[in-house]
Amino acid sequence: MLRATFKSLLSRKARLFMSGLAVILGVAFISGTLILNASLGDSIRDMFATAYKNVDVQVTPDADESKDKVATIPADLVDEIKSQPHVDKATAEVADAAGGVQVLDKNEKVLPPTGPPTIGTNWTGVNDPMEMADGSGPEASDEVAINKGLSDATGYEVGDTMKLVLPNSGDTKPQSFEVSGVFEYSGNRGSLGGESTVSFTTETAQKMLLGKEDVFSSVNVKSDGSVSQTELKKQLSSELGGDYQIKTGDKLAEESAGQLSIILDFFNYLLLGFGTIALLVSVFLIINTFSIIVAQRTRELALFRAIGAGRGQVTRSVMLEAFIIGALAAVVGMAVGVGLGWAGTEAMSGLFGDLQTTLSIPMEAWIAAAAIGIGITMFAALLPALRAGRIPPIAALQDPSNTQRPVRWFAIIGGLLLVGGGALLTAALTKQFGKIDSDDTRIAVFSAITVLFLGAIIFTPVLARPLVSLIGFLFSWSLPGKLGRRNSGRNPRRTAITATALMIGITLVTGVGVMFSSANASIQKYMAKQVNMDLMISPATQGQNPPTFDKSVLDEAADIDGVTKVVDGYADSQATLDGEPIYVQATSNIKDFTRLLGVTKDKGEMDSLGPDEMLMSTGQAKDTKTKVGDTVEVTFANLKEPKEFTVSGIVNTGDFMAAPWIVDASNAKYFHEDKPMQAFIEVGDKDDVKPVMKDVNELLKDYPLVTVMDTSAFTEQLNQMFDIMLTVVQVLLGLAMLIAVIGVINTLTLSIRERTRELGLLRATGLTRGQVTRMVTVESIVISLFGALLGLGVGAGLGIAAQRGLRTFIDVLAMPWGTMAFYVVAAIVVGFFAALIPAYRANRINVLEAISYE
Repeated sequence: MLRATFKSLLSRKARLFMSGLAVILGVAFISGTLILNASLGDSIRDMFATAYKNVDVQVTPDADESKDKVATIPADLVDEIKSQPHVDKATAEVADAAGGVQVLDKNEKVLPPTGPPTIGTNWTGVNDPMEMADGSGPEASDEVAINKGLSDATGYEVGDTMKLVLPNSGDTKPQSFEVSGVFEYSGNRGSLGGESTVSFTTETAQKMLLGKEDVFSSVNVKSDGSVSQTELKKQLSSELGGDYQIKTGDKLAEESAGQLSIILDFFNYLLLGFGTIALLVSVFLIINTFSIIVAQRTRELALFRAIGAGRGQVTRSVMLEAFIIGALAAVVGMAVGVGLGWAGTEAMSGLFGDLQTTLSIPMEAWIAAAAIGIGITMFAALLPALRAGRIPPIAALQDPSNTQRPVRWFAIIGGLLLVGGGALLTAALTKQFGKIDSDDTRIAVFSAITVLFLGAIIFTPVLARPLVSLIGFLFSWSLPGKLGRRNSGRNPRRTAITATALMIGITLVTGVGVMFSSANASIQKYMAKQVNMDLMISPATQGQNPPTFDKSVLDEAADIDGVTKVVDGYADSQATLDGEPIYVQATSNIKDFTRLLGVTKDKGEMDSLGPDEMLMSTGQAKDTKTKVGDTVEVTFANLKEPKEFTVSGIVNTGDFMAAPWIVDASNAKYFHEDKPMQAFIEVGDKDDVKPVMKDVNELLKDYPLVTVMDTSAFTEQLNQMFDIMLTVVQVLLGLAMLIAVIGVINTLTLSIRERTRELGLLRATGLTRGQVTRMVTVESIVISLFGALLGLGVGAGLGIAAQRGLRTFIDVLAMPWGTMAFYVVAAIVVGFFAALIPAYRANRINVLEAISYE
């Protein structure tokens, strides 16, 4: 039996390749993702190790203990640190990487806020690994040195004048500085990891970045080599007391890398999730492949039984074949995964500028490749192998093509899951688990969706024959079309498994598409029916220091012809409530603020707001169990003690425009930024909106980090976010779609071999090669359309169920008809191209040999 297994594999190399291709792709995707994550993680750790190579200990202020807007270290502490034993050097630094420096390019446009940060520092001289590429460090208050990465990105060179916006300086208008020097890092790198760095003189940095004199952000300490980093840390902690945070350089590098790794881990989990979906699709392909192989080898396996092979031997023979295919697929898939990991690392390193990357292959990648390649293949082949072991010796005298297995169990199990999932969904949507927006109801809804999805997959063979026959009617106007239609429905299990692989991907894309389309429609409805403003002034960039503008802009905007109302908006994202960060808005005109932003009352009052009163959103009131009349304590950046507010009203904020917490503008002086950050403008005649927007833009010409937009532009901005997410989902599901297409090709190719004698007879009775091609093409298109239509139906149904479960947030149901139509057309195209190889093989059959084929 062992020799027979190897001979079977070697005599069918094409089948071996097609069987392993899906597994190769799955292994490559998963192992490539793990290699990408490990490579980028190691590179980032090396980057921060380089950045802190000259720091043994860093001393920073304890932000939790400081009551200042920006926590700082007094200058006299630097001298105290320098005087400590074992300290060779103490370098005082001023730094801000949280939006305190915004660079304008030569066209006076703010640099895109995405990607690595812009860092503002004081110039402390050149030290390893930094090197001066051109010019010198800043010496005057109006000079800066920049890193080569920023110079390359903007074109600024030594002697040029660059404009910067420095929110912490108290002036939000652009300020001009001359570039005195451009520095780089060892290896001619323009940056360590894509960051942009602007260095001022120490006095200028203190004023512009910290808003104070004679203070610093941190002190970097270098030991004289006589003690370890840990020992030096203990010594300084003992001398300086508990008002400062003291960390070793190794700890700083580790923490900095860890913060960036959180983003990479999320990306990694996302890729692994979609890779798992691709593997699920692969399982269906492998099951189908081995089922067809076992059916084709029925006589061969029965002969083995007849000459003395036991059931176990036959089963083990098929499982050995699966093991060999899986092992080869694991090796090839791992090799492809290394290539994908390298390519992904090179591509992703571009996001971090000059990040030096090395390829790292973790042990997890090898384990995953072996587990997926061998484990998944053998798991998927188990049922066909057991079925092979049950083949009786008498089957050697039967025609295997006439063997049909009932789909009764698929109908029973799938039907029970569909009924159970439907009952659970009905109970959830009829509030049997509580309010529609309760956590229990949402859990029930999404549990029901999962059960319905599994039920639909299992029930598919029951639907295969009637639906395939119905779809096939579209192509039954010719003899090849009729034959193709009958062939596609002759084995419902096989057709269903092939179509299910395609259905899974389309179901997920369609379901997500329904959700995003509904979210888009809900936003448009909200903006059209509830929001009454016509224009909004808001920051063009976000972060801990979002840009502001002078209040005089609002006074001038109110005088523009056509403007009927201008409402101010202050915002603070650094306030805390019960230790948790919150986003607070403030306004001096709460009545018009709520009217223009579509805020509606739920309980209490909202037409007036005293200095010690607060409006709270219904969601936050529910989460914190707060009622009208309750008091809450909010901690602000510019207030030493928490301030107590009385909740005067609970409101529906709409989730898009207004913050969950709203207070009077008299509290803005406590905010991190006490100038207006937003404004909402109402125009009397809608025809005047464009002219008014032009005039407002003119008022904001000195504030390049602030923008004005109308409601349609704001809506489009929100909708683009959903469009991008849908595109990402479609791209990441592309691998599952590709494997599904391979499944169609594989099934048809093996079916052609199975129907060799039948094809010979058809050719002998007059069917031409062109008609054979059309027959196979119709069969492929019908199967693809069956999978696509089933996926669209199931996906639309599950998407609708999800929308109904979230209707307190997404209250409009909208179908992505364009996307759905695209997938129908794509299914036809996929079916056509998937038929090319099987049709070519069918046309190569020798008629006389085929007639005598057994």
